[in-house]
Amino acid sequence: MRILVTGFEPNDDGTNASKIVVESLRDEPPESLGNIVDRIAYEVMPPSSARLKTAALHSIEHHQAVFCVFTGQAPGRNKITIERFATNLKDFGSTDGEGKQPRGELIEQDAPAAYWSNLPSQALLVEHLNAREIPAGFSNHAGNHLCNQILFHGLHVGATTKNKVKCGFVHIPALPSQALKQWPGTPFIPLSMAREALALILVELAAMLPNTLK
Repeated sequence: MRILVTGFEPNDDGTNASKIVVESLRDEPPESLGNIVDRIAYEVMPPSSARLKTAALHSIEHHQAVFCVFTGQAPGRNKITIERFATNLKDFGSTDGEGKQPRGELIEQDAPAAYWSNLPSQALLVEHLNAREIPAGFSNHAGNHLCNQILFHGLHVGATTKNKVKCGFVHIPALPSQALKQWPGTPFIPLSMAREALALILVELAAMLPNTLK
């Protein structure tokens, strides 16, 4: 049983900050994760609304995830943001990686309009990040695109099945390479800061795992 961390493949010809950060932690884990490296699983999700549910639910089941930390990129934001809600709505302002653009569609039939993210101690996580001089805060809107969709899928599984996985979503600002090539003038944070932020979150969550799972 593990903490599952996910990012997204790019849905265009560019890059995706979440994929870069997640693969960086997977391939070169920092020292702070040394004692828990076998309790963390990493996956990169397809940028496809149609395939996302299957990919996310398979990863949760395959890794027997206790906690899910879904991540995505948020160009224009200037801090690490933890999403408070996932809404039951696909209303894409741009196409996904398969050229699809759902508008005004439910993510799950016969489901609530929204779920609260239930990842533990989120306020404490924000405090700890800011204490390390990593700008962090909360967001009340995950975008109604793929980022919101995956969080809703995860929370719906926890609410409606025997699998009581707890899920949260972390939005990562653009990285420097993206600010140079994709979005000139957009706020960004260094890759090292994004890595440190996510690693700190994982360390905190690992301490909350039941003793029998450590």
